[in-house]
Amino acid sequence: MKIKMLSLLLITAATLTACNNDEEDAETQEERTTPVEVAEISEGDFIVDRKIAGRAAADEPTPVLPSAPGELVTLNVAKGDRVVEGETIGVVTPATEGSQVELQEIAVRQAESQLDDAQTQYDQALEGVENAEEQVDTAREASSSQVDQTISAAESQFESAQQLAEETQSLFDEGIIPASLNKQAQGRADQAESQLNQATDQGGMSSSAVAEAEAQLRQAEQGLTQAESAVEQAELGLEQAQIQLEDAREASENEAVMADEAGEIASVNASEGDNVSNQEPFATIVSLNPMTITASVTDAQLSLFEEGEELEVEIPTIEETVTATIDYVPSVPGDTNLYVVEATVDNEEENIKPGMMASFLLPETIVEDSLIVPSNAVVEQGSETYVYQLAGEEGEEVERVDIEILEAQTDRTAISGDLESDAEVVTSGQLTLTDGAKVEVMKEDE
Repeated sequence: MKIKMLSLLLITAATLTACNNDEEDAETQEERTTPVEVAEISEGDFIVDRKIAGRAAADEPTPVLPSAPGELVTLNVAKGDRVVEGETIGVVTPATEGSQVELQEIAVRQAESQLDDAQTQYDQALEGVENAEEQVDTAREASSSQVDQTISAAESQFESAQQLAEETQSLFDEGIIPASLNKQAQGRADQAESQLNQATDQGGMSSSAVAEAEAQLRQAEQGLTQAESAVEQAELGLEQAQIQLEDAREASENEAVMADEAGEIASVNASEGDNVSNQEPFATIVSLNPMTITASVTDAQLSLFEEGEELEVEIPTIEETVTATIDYVPSVPGDTNLYVVEATVDNEEENIKPGMMASFLLPETIVEDSLIVPSNAVVEQGSETYVYQLAGEEGEEVERVDIEILEAQTDRTAISGDLESDAEVVTSGQLTLTDGAKVEVMKEDE
């Protein structure tokens, strides 16, 4: 009997203890507050970056070559060296340039001789013009003095003889003098007229002499013009020969071959002592700034690019996103039926290397006018998808809101649901929450 009573007392004590523990757990559950982090919902177009794969590439190599063939006596670079614009890559001694100088010196002497001959001919032509001018002056003086005097005397004699013939004719008509005297007077008048005509003809001959002298003067002046032109041509020939001589002398000196642009030595094809050509480069330079980004796109993607447009380009190797400018959008596809788009990006630090993978980031609107939340605010449990938004007068508790995912990215998700655009949703700590749970919003510095 005592044993039964003892057993009953133990059972009663255990039952009372269990009831007390259940009441304490319930009180703890009711008073529990979960620390959470929150973010504000935004509203707008959900834009994502469409990636189009490409590759970094350098410009075509710049050849390094001398202006004339010769021996490479000095080489200052090796493959992989960095050079700046204007830096001396090597020194070349031109071949067979001494004979060129001698030939040009002979050409200068010949040009000087030709100039002397032309100057002599010019002087002779000038003297011929002066002589012809003197002959013209002499002919004109002779025509204006001697001829005038002869004609004047002949006219005076003709007038006297004519007057005497008229008087004799009058006397003969009156019968005062015989016919023989009248005839004699008329004969003298005719003779005087003949002499006047001869003097006039001689005057015409003198005018012809003047014209001939003037014609000779014109010929002499033409010869002078031709001689002057010959002098000018000879002077020009001498000037050209002198320039060619100076060029030959400069070419005969050692030539310092400079870098036309800054960059990296991509190849070296000669050593000191080798003969190099002015047709085949003995080295090449690749410029790394700017760098070209190329991408092969389809005809459907071609419209996404426009020349002069700036786009962001992601370079995964260096973990950077840079801005590139579209330089070339082709209208004709290549051999693979793809269109190779080219863009230029600044590469002052030269950390972008040829061959690195690159991706054009093309903004694309996936969903228009939607609610956007951080992706870590979305809870997916089975077939249910929901978020917790702050509720209560002071945001001391949360409310579960079922949503529909419209589009999701790693960091952002477009949703639809019964939410306000300025509401705050839980982004951390929501996995232990239930609808109506008490929460404490953690600040960034906590």
